[in-house]
Amino acid sequence: MAEIIFLGTKGEIEESTRKHKYHTSTLFIYRKFKLLIDYGTLQKFSLEKIKPNAILITHAHPDHYLWSVKSCRTNVPVYLLKDTFKNGKFKPNNFKFITSKKIKIGSFLILPFKILHSLKCSSVGFKIFLKKTSIIYTGDVVETPHKKILFHADYYIGDGSSIKANLVKKKNGKRFGHARITTQINWCKKARIKNIIFTHVGKETLKHEDEIKKKYNVIIAYDGMRIKI
Repeated sequence: MAEIIFLGTKGEIEESTRKHKYHTSTLFIYRKFKLLIDYGTLQKFSLEKIKPNAILITHAHPDHYLWSVKSCRTNVPVYLLKDTFKNGKFKPNNFKFITSKKIKIGSFLILPFKILHSLKCSSVGFKIFLKKTSIIYTGDVVETPHKKILFHADYYIGDGSSIKANLVKKKNGKRFGHARITTQINWCKKARIKNIIFTHVGKETLKHEDEIKKKYNVIIAYDGMRIKI
């Protein structure tokens, strides 16, 4: 059995609540191996306290990637895109570059896939394979260019920045920002994903959290929430 712990669930916004104080960071534990996805500037626990065996980074924004703005020495291997490495002001001392190929990290088999989110830095999502379960983890997302990656997944963990508010912008014909929760729910319906979870909670989602959970039968993760799968 695997466990998912949502250490932080807040987007890069000033607003916060008791349930959403810390930047989005998610810990996966399977067969005693701890895999941490994203670790930004506002965290409740230090890496020494979390004790991950490996860290995966989705992109170089400070709420996901501490090294963008601050030095943090750790011997834990940090898996990231080469573009993320270049965009950070500081560098993890034990880094490993991600490509589009499947990678084995401890007890996890992971397929990285391209995510559209920012014009300034590349983003990557992950399809995580356990023994009989697969999990999609998008990070911040406007679009997943290859929707086929969503099929045959049991869980979707997506971008909770907005429900209906349009946070998608366009420059020189290219889109950037955050897809609505409702848009991502439609992706999941087409891919027949039944278990839908949102983290990286934004302003609108903070205000209407209970409403969105009841109306769409999804889970809005909160700081400290644990799920066993």
